[in-house]
Amino acid sequence: MSKLISFSAKAATIMLLAFTLNSCSDDTGGEKPEPVEEGKYSAVLCVGSWPNTAYYIADVPSLTEGTISLQGNGAEMTGKVYAQDVIQKDGFYYHANFGSGRLGKYHVENGALLVDKEVPFTHLNWSSYAWVDNQTLVIFGTGESEGRYAIIKVADMSVTTGKLNLEARPAGFDDYNIGFAEYRDGKLFLGYGFASTDFTKYPDMAVYQKFNVAVINYPAMSIESTISDIRTTSPGGSPVYAPGSFIDENNDLYFISDPVLNYDYKSPSSVYRIKSGSTQLDPTYYFDFSSKVNNEMGAAMWYIGNGKAIVRTRVAGQSIDTDHSFSVINVKTGSFIKKLALPADKGERMVQAVIVEDGKAYIAVNAADKDYIWEYDPATDKLTHGAEFVGGIDYILRLEKTK
Repeated sequence: MSKLISFSAKAATIMLLAFTLNSCSDDTGGEKPEPVEEGKYSAVLCVGSWPNTAYYIADVPSLTEGTISLQGNGAEMTGKVYAQDVIQKDGFYYHANFGSGRLGKYHVENGALLVDKEVPFTHLNWSSYAWVDNQTLVIFGTGESEGRYAIIKVADMSVTTGKLNLEARPAGFDDYNIGFAEYRDGKLFLGYGFASTDFTKYPDMAVYQKFNVAVINYPAMSIESTISDIRTTSPGGSPVYAPGSFIDENNDLYFISDPVLNYDYKSPSSVYRIKSGSTQLDPTYYFDFSSKVNNEMGAAMWYIGNGKAIVRTRVAGQSIDTDHSFSVINVKTGSFIKKLALPADKGERMVQAVIVEDGKAYIAVNAADKDYIWEYDPATDKLTHGAEFVGGIDYILRLEKTK
């Protein structure tokens, strides 16, 4: 496949800044209309070379066989939503476009991305989100150098906004780096750190050796307490692009750090746990993931069941968009299992690459030659290539289960 973007350092800086500034319960939350979309899965795909790029949502008929192409099968996103920072749930797509001042709900019908509703929105530049029920989405980000939130009732796209009383920024740090968000038992857990926007020092940006997790009472949105740790930074990178946290079947919350998100090239990617019923880091648990993979970094993490997770793993160094691999870890024991024998993933850093279904993981890989969705069966430890992306697609940015 062709390489989509070859960033200069300056362009990479701008893009990563945009990224940094930018879980689901069983409650039904009321009735919802059904979107009209052909298949059970979709993919967000990109064609072109930066900045001349076009983005599409393509129907994926099967994960395990056949081909996926944009020929007669691509609802163009360009002009409606920015790119891959789009949230998908039950076949509907949600996007906050800070640049155009719009917050929208969309669906695909007859090969077109249709607007269900758009509302004016300039309150925050989103980077994180959590579903508190099937019809209530809470998004997080920054605006005017402060932490902010918005509660969205997606049935009618009504919005309630507010400010988060986050810990004051230390001297020399003028912004927040908003990370993972998870909702559990009436509380939202929001990871964040402190950021500098003084890019005259790039790539040696100022780093504050600490991260926080705000424990937020919902729906009051008051901060009950703050968890802190100094062993790493940037807890669970921008979830609007790819997840860095999950809640398992025991109601335990796990998240991975990605220090490179905030230009920290020294701290490790580490996995943490907040046990069910607790609002503190588990003091018996700390997994230095980077130490098991030659100082590589965990750019995203997906739970695949039975205590195992897949980590999309970026090679060591300062590069944003570089080769990635996929590793399997045991989160319960905090141990490394293996690196999957997949082709080097040439895709960019921010990729929603994994779907988990029926105990198997389906992994989209942007390879140097052919681009497949690979099936990984953890029960048998078997990898099998499935559907192939064809027809001049440059990037696979998201793989989604829509039904």
